[in-house]
Amino acid sequence: MLLFLTAFLALVWLNNTSLFSAGYDKPLLLAHRGLAPEMHPEHEDYRACLSRIHASEHSFMENTIPSMEAAFDLGADYVEFDVRATADGQFAVFHDDVLDCKTDATGRLIDYSMAELKALDIGYGYFTENNRYPLRGKGIGLMPSLEEVLDHFPLKGFVINIKSNDRNEAVRLGDFLVARGPQEVERLLVFGGSNAVDAIRRAHPSVRAFSRATVNKCLRDYMMVGWTGYVPDSCRNTAIGMYVNYAWALWGWPHRLVARMHSVDTTMILTHPYQTASVHDLPETSEYAELIPRGYGGAIQTNRIDKIQDWLAEAR
Repeated sequence: MLLFLTAFLALVWLNNTSLFSAGYDKPLLLAHRGLAPEMHPEHEDYRACLSRIHASEHSFMENTIPSMEAAFDLGADYVEFDVRATADGQFAVFHDDVLDCKTDATGRLIDYSMAELKALDIGYGYFTENNRYPLRGKGIGLMPSLEEVLDHFPLKGFVINIKSNDRNEAVRLGDFLVARGPQEVERLLVFGGSNAVDAIRRAHPSVRAFSRATVNKCLRDYMMVGWTGYVPDSCRNTAIGMYVNYAWALWGWPHRLVARMHSVDTTMILTHPYQTASVHDLPETSEYAELIPRGYGGAIQTNRIDKIQDWLAEAR
């Protein structure tokens, strides 16, 4: 019995170890918010308002075409941005539900047309801890539509974060993406709430949509059967995010896990280390890069696309 158990454990280890795998040349870089100032850890409610920033050496703003261009120039493979529906049925690229926090307007974004939104100064409300407004006047006309972004970057990868959890709105987003053709769908990931993602996946299975709920289900299922090398259906044609300091617990970590997910058209995304505070609110440091294993070939989400490559090089 002991011999059988030893042999079984040895086979499981051999099937999941990455010691004999060469790994990948480099990870994929996912620029969260493009190139933008870091948010101050004591800003207002993260879900509603993001306008208190650290002083920055540049004037790029999140969710803008110049910010995305800068991120791609710095080596990003994907850029994440937010979308919200407008009054005239388009999708605006903007984070907040209300305009009061960042712009020179008031009220809910959904009550404005795309033309009205493009007239706003989206840098108006950003402020630093010394109550300076370094981006005021620099964001006039910079709020793009989803269509403008996709047309401007026809060959680039994006993660589209649909901020509304409304099912009808999500299906309409899926309709829009699928109508642009299969090549468009292949280069995109869609992240959102559980209701929105469920609606998109039901209406358009070809769209790689994921939510915290789908990621949790995938991870639970994979932990049950992944030791065999099998990837469950819940992990196929999607993306999964994992805190970098807990990814070691997944079967096949790192190289075999990434290869298994690649084989079923799923993108593995490492995020900041899990901490008691919101991971979005803490400044990103070089310690993040030091936790990325050598040869890791999945994606790394970063708020500092301007620093991450240097940090990775230093960690090696």
